[in-house]
Amino acid sequence: MINKIILSLLVVTLIGCSDDPNSQATVTSDNSANVSTIKFSAPTDTTLLTITGEITQLNSKNELLLDRNALLQLPQVTVSTTTLWTDGKSEFKGPLVRDILSAAGNTAKHISAIAANEYAVEIPIDDVQQYPVILALEKDGKILSIREKGPLWVIYPWADHEALRQDKFYSRSIWQLKRINLHD
Repeated sequence: MINKIILSLLVVTLIGCSDDPNSQATVTSDNSANVSTIKFSAPTDTTLLTITGEITQLNSKNELLLDRNALLQLPQVTVSTTTLWTDGKSEFKGPLVRDILSAAGNTAKHISAIAANEYAVEIPIDDVQQYPVILALEKDGKILSIREKGPLWVIYPWADHEALRQDKFYSRSIWQLKRINLHD
């Protein structure tokens, strides 16, 4: 037990002393609830996200409708990163996409994400399993407005993972997300 504590302190010290700002962990979580036990009731406010397809949890006919309050039931994660569309580093906050899919009872291998303007992109499940990809509700402590690419914006942790700094990942950062279809 003491060895684990010492090892943890050593790792924190080494990371904290690094001169490279991109080497520091910039993903933080509010809590670590078991999201698969969350049950969503029908929205009481404006639906922000509709999930269809290969899911086991429904709260409307053949779909799962989520409002802001439902998304806030999930653990909230902060990702501090730069984007191609914003100035400097920003803090984005929202649930992990993998947590949303787990809570929905996802059984599929592919994500089709559709924006308000009908822009659509395929996001491999591997992306959200391998990286802490979030569905941002806030940027720098403020609720994302439509003008600011909200109310929902898929954010990858680009600052933490050089491998993500490619066009294929940037194109998956869909904003004004309104619908997810899960399929094989």
